[in-house]
Amino acid sequence: MTMKLAKLSLAMLLIAVLSFSISAQERFNGDRECATEAYKSEWLKAYQAGQVQPVSRSIMTQYVPMNIVFVGDNDGTGYINPLLFLNSMELLNNDFRDQNIQFFIEGDIKYLASSIYNNHTFAQGRQMMSENNLNNVANHYIVESPAGACGYYSPSRDGIALGKNCLGFQDRTWSHEMGHFLSLPHTFFGWECVEEISNIPDEVPETLGFPDFSDCNNVEVETVERTNCESAGDGFCDTPADYLMERWSCNNEGVYPDSLTDPNGVRFAVEATNIMSYALDGCLEGFSEDQKGAMITNLDSRLGLVDNNGAITEGANVDDMGLVSPENDEDLPVNDFVELTWSSAPGADFYVVQLHSSANMNGAVLRTEITSDTSITIVEGLTSRRRYYWRVRPVNRYVVGGDFTDIIRFRNGEFATSTIDEELNAAITVAPNPVFGGTDLRINGTDLGTSGTMNIELINPAGQVIVTRTQSNVNASGFSERISTANLPAGIYFLRLRLNERLVTRRVVVTP
Repeated sequence: MTMKLAKLSLAMLLIAVLSFSISAQERFNGDRECATEAYKSEWLKAYQAGQVQPVSRSIMTQYVPMNIVFVGDNDGTGYINPLLFLNSMELLNNDFRDQNIQFFIEGDIKYLASSIYNNHTFAQGRQMMSENNLNNVANHYIVESPAGACGYYSPSRDGIALGKNCLGFQDRTWSHEMGHFLSLPHTFFGWECVEEISNIPDEVPETLGFPDFSDCNNVEVETVERTNCESAGDGFCDTPADYLMERWSCNNEGVYPDSLTDPNGVRFAVEATNIMSYALDGCLEGFSEDQKGAMITNLDSRLGLVDNNGAITEGANVDDMGLVSPENDEDLPVNDFVELTWSSAPGADFYVVQLHSSANMNGAVLRTEITSDTSITIVEGLTSRRRYYWRVRPVNRYVVGGDFTDIIRFRNGEFATSTIDEELNAAITVAPNPVFGGTDLRINGTDLGTSGTMNIELINPAGQVIVTRTQSNVNASGFSERISTANLPAGIYFLRLRLNERLVTRRVVVTP
């Protein structure tokens, strides 16, 4: 067989798994597009055999709640840029809009600081999902490396892991994995175990099984005429034959730039438009009608998953909100932290906040955070005698697109005085640090030098103040305070203590 397309890297291969639950057969080999196991669920087999009554497309939009978990490293770094996540979610909903299926963020976005889960194996991914999955939602984990791939759906845990570098405006990874979540196999189902396009034989067998491809579980090979389309390949008759199990680029005609031969000796070119194929993202357009019917019916079978209560069809209105503090052109005292505050926007469930040292926000943004509050505390990275620029974008949990406010600026101090009171800092002890999750964090002060009111705040990685303690009339001799870490995800936090006008900020590490 002539192969005009250069052989792709072995690191892009999908290594198939031919059992229902992920098992010891799981293998991974570098950065692949999708690590979802090659299987047909019992539900899909029954559906394609006519044993499940198809459900018509709903006239009303079906809203599917998603539990979103941003996973980072132990030190609280490595989380996905929230804008990249939101851009990808817009594309996901665009790809499912004509099926009247839309996805929304249920509750708050969770942050999970775990280096093991951020760059995990299948076994670690199963553990991550077992510990953090919620009921009656589609569970999603945004990580650095999901088992060496761009993403996968775990049928045994009914969750999806997505690589943060495979998300964005034009990357169909999320839509592809959601197709798996709603029962779809790859369009090249059965060929996963062949592993390389160059391994496709000149004389294609009718069944991918013993003796040449014994790992392929005797999957019937689909012919070009589709006379066996109901029993071969992915089992959908409106998805053309596809044997391409590696990532591939389409030509100007939207097909594979070479031709293949089916078991009957018929030459054909593989179409590149289907999201469940391995064509590059720029070639993809959507799902077939039969695939859509299966997903709609599968969603209907997932009792308790659809939630249309309170669904909103319009995004948050940025025109009805404003940036409060710091004010435009405000000069602040020199500080190692700044609290950014804004007014709420109608319809907003979240806010994306950006802080930059450039007026046009070009280049790497200093900070991009997403929060459900109307304030955020920036506790690291600020420099004295420097101007900063910030803006906020309101986000609705159903309609995540939208615009930012105008950019305003402030200056971090005209004079170089430290905001940390060195004497108070020396009088404060915070232990244990690192602190094991579930152990109380003990805060003690001795010989404070003055009495007054002690305010204590614990700030999470997203800049949210999650614990506030106020003690009136602290004696100069000292004080003692405890903060429970039982409900705190592992990661870096910032402890801020203020006695009258004297300030101390400490970094606290909560370990798993």
